[in-house]
Amino acid sequence: MTIEWTDMKAVVLSGGYATRLRPISYALPKLLFPLLGKPMIFKTLDLLEKIGVNEVTLAVNYMADKLRAEVGSKYENMSINYSLETEALGTAGPIKLASKITNLGETFLAMNGDVIAHIDLEDMIKQHKKTGAQITDALHEVKDPGRFGAVQLDASNRIQRFVEKPPKNKAPSRLVNAGIYVIEPEVLRAIPEGQKVSLEREVFPNIANQGRLYGFPFSGDWFDIGDIGDYRRANLRLLLEAEVEPSRTATKSKTSSDYSLTKPVFVNESSRIARGAALGPDAILGQNDLIEEGARILESILFDRVSVGEKAIVSGSIVASDVRIGKKVKISDECIVSPSVRIRDGVKIGRGAIIHPYKEIDRDVKPGAHVM
Repeated sequence: MTIEWTDMKAVVLSGGYATRLRPISYALPKLLFPLLGKPMIFKTLDLLEKIGVNEVTLAVNYMADKLRAEVGSKYENMSINYSLETEALGTAGPIKLASKITNLGETFLAMNGDVIAHIDLEDMIKQHKKTGAQITDALHEVKDPGRFGAVQLDASNRIQRFVEKPPKNKAPSRLVNAGIYVIEPEVLRAIPEGQKVSLEREVFPNIANQGRLYGFPFSGDWFDIGDIGDYRRANLRLLLEAEVEPSRTATKSKTSSDYSLTKPVFVNESSRIARGAALGPDAILGQNDLIEEGARILESILFDRVSVGEKAIVSGSIVASDVRIGKKVKISDECIVSPSVRIRDGVKIGRGAIIHPYKEIDRDVKPGAHVM
């Protein structure tokens, strides 16, 4: 069901450099990292489309051309605009800049592009309207708020203060800023044009002092994908849930006449698996992957267009797009293989090795090595 107002717009902050996702992010913008075979930006757009958002502006910077080429100018029923930062503008500055190319004259949504959330945005907007808030900030409870900063609410969900990275056991709550906001257009007037401005540190305090900054706690899944560990955990959590938009998903262990699957496994419907291959547990395949005869993939995430040669083994690793893995290759646990890498037949990649983009590997790689 869509909300009753139909001219809803959204700004998605999409310009980060993703330094903690290197070396994969040297060749691929973070928002194109796949979650169960689907780039995370499309997960965000699906969430917005569901409530009737009809126009989205992506605030872009790093690798903007690749993002634009993948997303295009239309998705489902939404038009897609691009607001390009020529220099970093923080979290509020890009929203101000986006307002120059799209009319944010009514209540609008803004969110971090690297956040994946199961949240009822319709309820959030309704609360925002009911309270008369200038900004409503989605809040999620975490075990350790020290990484994010904690929020103190009053009984009516009005935000009283933020505590940045509180010491252990001294946080006012375990609720943290989830990076999703409902904003009134008058807030834009408080953001200087062309300057680096922090929404959380420079805009929120003034709105809180006016008593018009509210929180919206929600209990659905929330992933802030900042580093490789976050990315891996998000994929594995989604793999275990039934909310996956299934292509071919193994819900129980089974063996077919062609290949074996051990739960849980996600295989995009465009991928091909040869006779005698073995997938799982915890194997995720992207689009147009090719797994050759006798190959084994376990506890690993494969991006798109990955080919794995006969009798090769990929264990506990992340393999990015357009990688070619030869016959009898062995990739050990905790490895990262960046985009457009070729690994020759018989090569062994030691535990924890990291291979940077565009490399050709024709000899064994020691554990923990960086191939640059």
